[in-house]
Formats: sequence, C-alpha cells, structure tokens
Amino acid sequence: MNRVNDIAGVFRIQLASMRREIGPFLLAAIVFPSAMYLFANAVSGAEAPQNRLRFLAGSIVFSLSLTSISWLGYLLLENRFTGRLKLFATLPIAPSSYVFGVLIFALAQAALGTTTLMLVGRVFGAQVRPNFSLLIVVVFLTILSLCGLGVIIAARARSFSEGSLWTDTLGAGLVLLAPIYYAPEMMPRGLRVFAQLLPTSFAARALQTTLTGGHAIGVELFGLSVTAVITLALGFHLMKWREE
Repeated sequence: MNRVNDIAGVFRIQLASMRREIGPFLLAAIVFPSAMYLFANAVSGAEAPQNRLRFLAGSIVFSLSLTSISWLGYLLLENRFTGRLKLFATLPIAPSSYVFGVLIFALAQAALGTTTLMLVGRVFGAQVRPNFSLLIVVVFLTILSLCGLGVIIAARARSFSEGSLWTDTLGAGLVLLAPIYYAPEMMPRGLRVFAQLLPTSFAARALQTTLTGGHAIGVELFGLSVTAVITLALGFHLMKWREE
C-alpha cells in the first residue's frame, strides 16, 4: 500500500506541474497535431479514406512524441535542475515508485491526446473503426519507447537549456524524419531503411492498422517492445537518483 501511495504522490506532483502550464501542454498534445492533420488533408487534396487515416495516425504519433519526449522530458529536466529530484531522493520513496509515477502520468497524457485526436479525425472525415484492445497496446508501447528517450536526455543533459533543446528537437524530429505523413517510397533510398526503423514509424504503421480494426501488427509491436526495453533500461540506468 505504501508503494501505491508513493506512486500516486509522484503522479500528483507531475499533474500539478502540468496544471500550472496547461497551455503549452494543450498545444503539444492536441492543437499542433490537429493542425497537422488538417494541413496534411488540405495539401494532399485527396479524399481517399486511407489517406485520412494515415494523416490521423501520423497526428496521433505527433501528439505522443511531443508529450512523451518534449513535454515529459521538460518536466524531468525541471525535476533534475530545480532540485526536485534530490527532494524525491531524500524522502522514503524508492526509485521504482518515481519511475512508475512518471510513466503513469505519461500514459494519462497519452489517453487524453489520443482520444481527442480520434474525435477530431472523426469530425473531419476519417472513417475510424478502431480495434480498441490493440490500439491501447500500441499507444502503451509507443509511450514507453518515447519516454525512454526523454529520460535519457534528462539524465545526460549538462544544462536545462541543452536538455530542452534536445527534447524539442527529438520530439518533432522523430516525426518529421519518419514516413508518417507520406509514403516511404518518397524518401531517398539511403534514408528510407533508417527512417522505417524509428519508433515513430512502427507506431504510425501500427496505429493506421488498428484504427481500421486490423490486427496484423506483429512486426510493429516487436519493434516498439525492443525499443522500449532498450531506451527505458538505459535511461533509468543513467538517471542519478542520489547525486554524488
């Protein structure tokens, strides 16, 4: 019971930080991804339902990437460089409680952003018939993969400004480098293989399939699982729970 209370306490602290800066969070989780969905539809000029689903899946990944790397990474950097992480370490809270509290907070953000974007997509013409059970698994693994990258940056950054620059760059860059809003064949051949192995590429393909009710996403789930294990293990290994 104490472990559950510790996790809930960490979650509430992160939630309080988000409430103080709700505007930037809404921009990253909902406004910018929604605008990208509308922009992609307008530029493509295509009415094909499959294109709308591609753009919706891409915008959901955009939201997950911005909130998991840029926004959550910012909060982790704030915890580290304002001394809040040291405060956690002086309390009788296990590092695992801090980790789970942060991850549950990230999942709550993802649930809000993904649900809102699915509603936006439905309103603006996307024919969504989701396989909800697999959709939840895909979002869960995507969050773990991308949060791991945010943790690595927060642990290794030499300053708050350097870390913020890296989280902002990766949060948007992993979406722009991946063939999400366009077909892989449109990329240079040398870049294509690398781009298709990015976690955002796995996530977009899996989301597009599950949004249509499909289930053939074994390769994507494997890729996201491997990425999640590697990035989270490395990130929390590098995190200095108790400073020297």
